[in-house]
Amino acid sequence: MGAADVLAELTRRGIEVTVDGDRLRFRPQVAVTSDLRAALIAHKPDLIRLLGDDRDAVTWRVEAMRPQAPRTGAIPFLLARPEARTAPLGVCMSCGDPIPQGRRLRCVPCVRAVEQVLNEVREGR
Repeated sequence: MGAADVLAELTRRGIEVTVDGDRLRFRPQVAVTSDLRAALIAHKPDLIRLLGDDRDAVTWRVEAMRPQAPRTGAIPFLLARPEARTAPLGVCMSCGDPIPQGRRLRCVPCVRAVEQVLNEVREGR
């Protein structure tokens, strides 16, 4: 299991991971099993690098998706890149970037961007 796979598994389990200096923070902590904790430790430098890059990757996706999220009514499938709408299997259907095997629709940065946009809509920002 590589660093991207660890991030994908954390996302699948609903565990949020952030970087705080040279430390990884995750919540809820009770959801992190001993094997997942071992994978976090084993891949810590790569995870810190990926999550650091992830912030920039999430930011531009949020900016692209935000205008697509209406304040009321049904929310469409949010796209970071409109051309991704017709993406083949194995790539993110929101941005078109390759996704790790086992992910189905979106890459991790797109999942995080969608969560942020939907939270903004829900909070009325």
